[in-house]
Amino acid sequence: MLLERCLRGEADAWRTFVGRYHSTMEGAVRFTFLKCLYKVPENDVENVVQDLYARLYEDDFRRLRSYQSRCPLGAWLKSLAVRHTLNTIRDEKVRGRFGGPSLDDTPLQPEAGGVDVSAPAEEREAVHRLDALMDQLGPVQRAALKMFYYDGLTYRRIAAALGISTQSVGSIISRARDRLRDLLKGTEGKP
Repeated sequence: MLLERCLRGEADAWRTFVGRYHSTMEGAVRFTFLKCLYKVPENDVENVVQDLYARLYEDDFRRLRSYQSRCPLGAWLKSLAVRHTLNTIRDEKVRGRFGGPSLDDTPLQPEAGGVDVSAPAEEREAVHRLDALMDQLGPVQRAALKMFYYDGLTYRRIAAALGISTQSVGSIISRARDRLRDLLKGTEGKP
């Protein structure tokens, strides 16, 4: 198992580990920034992901050794990425970098009628519009899009999670994008 090879300190295991789980961790970081700040600051995404790798690697893989196999390793890493991103956002809000109140006062999901005044109105509106359009997709299309774009999962993993063939994932995602595009065209010019 790759994790055991990393913990034994095998030379190529860490590179393989990073290659395998990078998209999962980066996707979780991006999604968390988007949901909290209504934007994805690219430099911060890269910094948070690199900091996560450093924390996993430090002290002879102390954090990786704490993994207890209660869930898939990818899901555990994703939860670490979300928590670390939330901590980063909270710390930066306290410093005034992202503006607005502390993270403790900022919900992950905007409350009905709630508005984050620190995000530009256009970005807030785009996020709300995308959420509303995603809700109009079928459950399989919505799940496939979220797994691919937000979670960074491969077609094979999406297929396994949804119980469909790997070959059908691409067409489901393509049809979902086409449907979103059509829905978006239908809402242009509407408040």
